[in-house]
Order: sequence, then C-alpha cells, then structure tokens
Amino acid sequence: MDWHKAYKDKIVSAEEAVTAVRSGDVVVITRHPPPRILMNALAARKDDLRDVRIRGISPAFDPGWFQPGWEESFSPVPEIFLGPVARPALDERRIDYSPVIFSLQIKPLDERPGDARKVDVILVTISAPDRNGFCSFGSDLWAKRELAKRAGTVLAQVDETFIRTYGTNYIHVSEIDCLVEHTLPALSPEEAESVIQKAVDEEARVELRRLLANLSPQRQAEVLPMLVVRPADQIREFGRARGLAEPSEDLKAIAANLSELVRDGDTIQIGIGTPSAYMPQLGVFDHRKDLGWHSEMGAVGVVHLVEKGVINGSRKTINRGKAVFTGLDGCDADEIAYAADNPLIELRDASYVVSIPTVAGHQNMVSINNALSVDLSGQINSETVFGARLYNGTGGQPELHIGAVLSKGGRAITLVRSTAVGGAVSRIVAQHEEGAVITIPRTFADIVVTEYGVARLLGKSIRERARELIAIAHPDFRSDLKGAAERLYYP
Repeated sequence: MDWHKAYKDKIVSAEEAVTAVRSGDVVVITRHPPPRILMNALAARKDDLRDVRIRGISPAFDPGWFQPGWEESFSPVPEIFLGPVARPALDERRIDYSPVIFSLQIKPLDERPGDARKVDVILVTISAPDRNGFCSFGSDLWAKRELAKRAGTVLAQVDETFIRTYGTNYIHVSEIDCLVEHTLPALSPEEAESVIQKAVDEEARVELRRLLANLSPQRQAEVLPMLVVRPADQIREFGRARGLAEPSEDLKAIAANLSELVRDGDTIQIGIGTPSAYMPQLGVFDHRKDLGWHSEMGAVGVVHLVEKGVINGSRKTINRGKAVFTGLDGCDADEIAYAADNPLIELRDASYVVSIPTVAGHQNMVSINNALSVDLSGQINSETVFGARLYNGTGGQPELHIGAVLSKGGRAITLVRSTAVGGAVSRIVAQHEEGAVITIPRTFADIVVTEYGVARLLGKSIRERARELIAIAHPDFRSDLKGAAERLYYP
C-alpha cells in the first residue's frame, strides 16, 4: 500500500471533515491537546445538527456546547473526570455525566453492544506519519487508539510538533478517514502577553504569567486559550493539579511522612492533583533505589528520576526496565522532550495500564492518590464537595488503589490535607455529608497520610480506624472527632 498517496487523498478542510457527523451520532472528542480546529468546525454546524452526543474525559476546551441554548444540537456527557470546563454546566444540571472507569471504557463496546452506545465519530490530534505511515498520539495516549479502532469514522488533526514514544502509541494512516493539517504555533513572549491581557481581571493575569513560566511555548499555545477565560481560582487549580505552584509547608510535611512508606524496588503510581503531584519534586523518591513506574499520568520530576536512574524498573515484575504511562500530562516540557523516542519510556492503552489485574500483577505496587475527605470508618471521597456536588470524578483511582492493595507487597496510599477552606473545615470527618460519593469503599482502605502523620487502616476494626484517623487530623478538630467516634461506635 502506498500510504503517501492515501495520506494526501485524505487531507481536507476541518469544515469538510465534520460533515461526517450526522444528527443522533455519538462523537468522542479526545484531549491532550483537544483537536480545536475540528471542534470549532463541528460547533459551527449547530443549526444543522440535532441530538449529537459528545463524549470525552475532562473537556479542556468549550467551543460553545457547554453554554445554555445548545442543548437541542449537542449533548455533552463528560466521563471519568469532569474538570473545570464542564463543571459549571453540570452544576446547573444542563449536562449529564458518565461515571465509567478506564477498565470498562472499552469493554461494553466489545462484549455488550446493547449496553453502550456505539462510537460513530472520533475527533483526535495526531503527529505527522513516520516513514512507515504510522502516526503518534503524542505525549498522551489514554484510550485514543482503542476508541479510534472502534469508531465508524476517524477525523484527525495533524500536529507536526507531536512526539513519538514507544509502547502502543500509534495509529496508521490507513485507519484514518479524514486528515486536517494544523500545527499549533508556538507563542512568542509578546504573543502570550497579548492573550493574557484578555483575561478576566488583573488577578487572573498574574496567575497566568506565573503558570506559563513553567510551560513550553507549544504547551502555552495549547492551554492559554482555555485558561484566559477563567477566573484566577480556576487557573490556580490547573497549576496546583500539575504541581506547578510553590509547595506549601503542609505539602512538605506530607512528603516527609510519605517518604517513610516507600521502599527500594517499589513500583510507583501517582495521581494528578494536590498533594500527590508535588511528591516527586519534594524529594520523596530521591533516596530510593531501583524504583519502577506504572501510572496513568506523570508528575513534575518523575521523568527526571528516570533520567537519573532512580526509576529504572530493574525489579519490576511486569514490563521490567520500562517506565509505563498512559499519558505524560503533568510532566514538564523538558521531561516530555526526554520521553520522545526513548525506549526507557512506554505509553500504553489506558485499559491496560489502569486495570486492576495489571496493577495487581506488579509486586510491591504502591499507588499514591488524593482525597477530598475521609470518614472515621475509612470511606474515601475523592469526587464530591458540599455533599453531592461533583468536583472532578474518579480518574483511575479506584482501579489503581484496589490493584495496589491486591499486589503482593503492595500499598495503596491516600494523601489528604487535614483541612480545607483555609483551615475552617476538617477533611477527616466523622461521617460524610449526605450525597457524598464514596470513591474507595472502606473495605479497601489502606494507608492515609496527612501533614500530621500516617494512619494504617487495612485489617483494622472501625474503632481502631477511628483512633488512627483522629491522630492524624488537625489538632483543632481532634476533640470533636473523638466525641463523634464515641457516639457512633461505642455504647
């Protein structure tokens, strides 16, 4: 097959490509980065389309369909992880949410076609083809390859800046229906500042400048249009989730407590968000030897540890010698450049990486994730605030946590700051509020870490768990928590 000719024949404009979408279709839109040109072209068909269902994880860009008045044309249904772009629409109950997990994102399409709507069209960003006609999904794979194989039509935006990695991070030109060539241009400092001036207020402009100082020009071009329309608190949230803000003293204390739980030869997973995203740069792993890496995402400092040989995978029981990710989101620009064409680093499909059997198959697997609140029985909530308000979603936490608990020698560690709202609220609670979602049931609760210490819950009674958790709560709340424990669990 002459893929060169096929490639040229498939090049169209974005407007022509999205004519493949019909009313009633299910359209999957990927991110990291989102295919903006295709998304804008699809949104421009608002008056022509009806009941188009938009699926995707943590939407990073809104071409319009999260706004009031678009409901007849497009029905966005974020899945797995909500994110700040979709959160206001869900708060107002204008959109739906799908609490699927990575392991089951593909399974219904293959095994239970009656239980899941098919994927009619997928919109995705890819690299230019290599000499054999294979394109890369860049620095973030997730479920892009698997969903593309199952989609009726594949529409791809080609970005020549995309890196290539080892693993399963590829798609052939023959598997793509339409190609739209559009490389996101890097921003000059002057261009970036011009966009920053459009921010909602001076506080947001200050936060944008601070954030962009840590990103490559290409990454700036990707995230700036998404962030410039947001208030300062959401910009800070974006930076904190990726470990790009200055770590506070409580994060340093959590890192010190966590470092005592990591052993030489462990295989590590770290989730996005605070506190976990800060752990590599705070030196938690620097003093260890022969660490392995198996994680859905990266964090600032992780790939540098691969480069230094601290993470070398020499004791891994699966994919020995390889640092395995499904996406490098969370790593800095230098780390992503180091991962390009580097056989030490592999990007594999999410259904494999974030899978309980895969995770549990590693000996000494250590999952490190975050919580919004933990109750005295060990129930872990990482999804909702103020009762039932969905803040983000599960991500890969349930599978990675449970897999680590089941791993021989494994540990599932939950990091949580002791307080929220400037110290006014305890995150260690007697009972969760009505409507709160339990991400990790108490049956799988293992180790909880705050800035005040370590609580070991696995195998312990509820009374024992309550004592452990009260001991690591903020001192201002321990007396009330002790009284609540006595009312709840004692005669």
